Amino acid sequence: MSSDPQLNEATSPAPDQPVVATPEAAAPVAVPETNAPSELAQQLRQNLKRAGESVEATLTEEEMKMAAQGITPKSQQKGPVDIPDAPELGDLEAQLSDAMKGTLQENAPVSETAAKPEMPTEGVKIQGTVQSIHGDDVFLDLGFRLPGVLQLRQFEGTEPPQVGAQVLVTVRKVDENEGLISVNLPRGKHKVSGNWDAVEAGQIVDCTVTKTNKGGLEVQVGSLRGFMPAGQVDLGFIENLDQYVGQKFQARIIEANKSKRNLVLSRKQLLVEARKDAEEDFWKNLTENQEYQGTVKTIKDYGAFIDLGGADGFLHVGEISWNHIRHPNEVLKEGQSVNVKVLKLDREKNRISLGMKQLTQNPWMAAADRYPADSTVHGKVTRTTEFGAFVQLEPGIEGMIHISELEHRRVKRVIDVVNVGQEIDVKVLEFDVDKKRIALSLKALKAAPVEEQHAEDSKAAPPPPRRPRGDLKGGLGGKASGGLFGNSADYSR
Repeated sequence: MSSDPQLNEATSPAPDQPVVATPEAAAPVAVPETNAPSELAQQLRQNLKRAGESVEATLTEEEMKMAAQGITPKSQQKGPVDIPDAPELGDLEAQLSDAMKGTLQENAPVSETAAKPEMPTEGVKIQGTVQSIHGDDVFLDLGFRLPGVLQLRQFEGTEPPQVGAQVLVTVRKVDENEGLISVNLPRGKHKVSGNWDAVEAGQIVDCTVTKTNKGGLEVQVGSLRGFMPAGQVDLGFIENLDQYVGQKFQARIIEANKSKRNLVLSRKQLLVEARKDAEEDFWKNLTENQEYQGTVKTIKDYGAFIDLGGADGFLHVGEISWNHIRHPNEVLKEGQSVNVKVLKLDREKNRISLGMKQLTQNPWMAAADRYPADSTVHGKVTRTTEFGAFVQLEPGIEGMIHISELEHRRVKRVIDVVNVGQEIDVKVLEFDVDKKRIALSLKALKAAPVEEQHAEDSKAAPPPPRRPRGDLKGGLGGKASGGLFGNSADYSR
């Protein structure tokens, strides 16, 4: 503290005079040290520093020298010096704090590793994008932090993919050490030599059937010998496996045990996968009223199941023919190729209702003109029941004779009058197009028989005349003096 009173008076503020801002009072706000990588945080720190420097710049160099000599500058004598506008330090500090806490996510760089999902599991199907092709390897972007690698030879028989193409693959193995995800085409095959290290479960390979045994097929995979169980040869049970000897087809390795030299394969798995893929594509384009060519797969008493190539449909026995048939095997055989029409779809239950008679003209549409009422027609008895007989007038048109229309007399059994296969003439009583019913009568073409009982009664003698009634005795109306039951004297002792 200086001993000069004038200097002390000059440097001390007056009681009624506001305090003048000095460079020390306007020192920059201290910014805490941070290791935040965000450029925004660094920019905010620089803004805070510039804000402090702008306060120092409010005093000129000459005025600062006068203040150091104890002389109050003229600007200070007239009143307090206004500090120029500067950025709001509180807002900058809040933004800096938010940036350091990571709340400004839209401005902060995003870590690519954190954005990627977890690694996929083996066997799952993924849609990938071809990034590059190097030699025999195709590198794919699968949406994970590790790229996928696919062998180019799996596209054998098809055109190789181009960069940017979408490819559906199956995850075979995730190798964190190599930084790759090994993938295969859903039915891409591998070429196998005699090295057991080159085979593993899940691979699709070419195999040749060499012979059969009691449990299945012996196959050759490259120079390795494998076994295919009988239940893994086809979708259904195959009784005779000799037909596969010498055939070459693809199969999936389901077990590869190097120590036991055990190689087990399955052809059924590939057939199931192929059928599932075909069924998904089939249902996408399936609509009602479409016509398909299918194969009769199974015949039941109530209908038949038809293989449409991508799914199975059901053909009810009543939808097979316009004619009445008792069993589907009267028209269909297993393995037969038939044309059918889709009648109804149930996508939730994966059910397809089929019809076969709808592909032919409905004979009932023009039958009304050929079979008017009271006309006589010729037909063949196709079946009999307790209540009547059915007569086929033409293919697809049947009428019925009720039991009461067989004879003028009472008929107890239909077969007492007509039998199946019998050809008869009948009369049309009624034709109902809507209900597809024709009422026929056989007795209408027969003359009513003469009543024999009436003829006998006409020839018989007339009945004898009645005898006239005489006077009645007894009772209360007579003149006898006897009592109610005669003379009482007759009963005396």
